[in-house]
Amino acid sequence: MQRTSLVLASLLLAFVTNANAGDTEDLIALDKKWGESTMKGDMSLTQKLLSEQVVSVTPEGVRGKKAEIAANEPAPAGARYEPTDYKVTFVNPDVAIMTHGTKGDDAHYSLHVWTRKGGQWQIAATSITPMKGAD
Repeated sequence: MQRTSLVLASLLLAFVTNANAGDTEDLIALDKKWGESTMKGDMSLTQKLLSEQVVSVTPEGVRGKKAEIAANEPAPAGARYEPTDYKVTFVNPDVAIMTHGTKGDDAHYSLHVWTRKGGQWQIAATSITPMKGAD
């Protein structure tokens, strides 16, 4: 009986790990698309990804969805979105904490809390911190 429980627990862990790996890739892809679209000033994806109750923490202060969208301006011509060092940690199958950095003129660290509802991932909280010494 103990052996059967151990085998079942191992199989369950392998299944959850594989499911999270796919979700990790999906979240990173969503984040990259989000960054690229906001660089262009296209807020249609942001509108979908930010939950209605999102909390956004920026160097300018704390704001909600409406203010987050209003604050966006297209990046200057030639600017690129270069995310680096993604880390995704799952709190449970429907909540993930993502961190990453970005390179370039607006180099910063990001933290996003993603939640899945009805099969769709949305951002419940987000924060950016400028990189110290970045130009």
